[in-house]
Amino acid sequence: MCVGLYDGIAPAEPRGVTLSIAPGHGELIEIPMLSFTGQVSALLFEAVPGGAFEAIAACSYDADPAAFHRLVLEILREHHPSVHERVDPARFGLTRPLDLLQGAITPGIREDFAMLPSGRPVIAAGDAHAVVDPVVGQGANCASYSAWELGRQILDDPHFDERFCRKLAARRRNLVRATTDWTNLMLSSSPPQHLQDLLGAMATTPAVADEFTENFNHPDRQWDILATPERTRAYLAGHGLG
Repeated sequence: MCVGLYDGIAPAEPRGVTLSIAPGHGELIEIPMLSFTGQVSALLFEAVPGGAFEAIAACSYDADPAAFHRLVLEILREHHPSVHERVDPARFGLTRPLDLLQGAITPGIREDFAMLPSGRPVIAAGDAHAVVDPVVGQGANCASYSAWELGRQILDDPHFDERFCRKLAARRRNLVRATTDWTNLMLSSSPPQHLQDLLGAMATTPAVADEFTENFNHPDRQWDILATPERTRAYLAGHGLG
């Protein structure tokens, strides 16, 4: 993963978040943002190991800023031309050395809780419970949802024992699992056909695009649509497609 804030990229029309997928290599998410220098563009490269984007996650900006910028522009030109055509080479560059984050994570779900020798429970939430790749921006959403459900559980049953923990695990399982499964699907090095079909339908059918966007607020609904090819086909048929 490599994400940074850049000057010198004209906004997309209409202005908004854009997603570009390069099968076998990864994705680029472009996000218009307001920063210390004014309006800038965030470029989030999600790299498939072994793909063309992998180098950007390890390329040192501090060692050679010009080489870093050349690599970014090369990836944009070859794999994301719709973004590259909006770049002003004379102005393009990272806004500040601090405005860059590089690294890698391994997604996964851990146990919901553990019981200490004293008999007191320890409850996992946020990244301690579910580590999700940022490709669809669900990490903070998942963590805040878990915290909300923990608060509701405290109000419903203020007995902090193993039974309390198991009830909490049950009430948050569907959304946390759906968030993880949807995110991992979007990370597929070779996107399955039913995902490609849905993304293609979004380009021609605004109602499908609108619902997909709205479902970022409801990852369980998103996974209801994408969990199997049969579910996706039925959903598209409901919109008169397929």
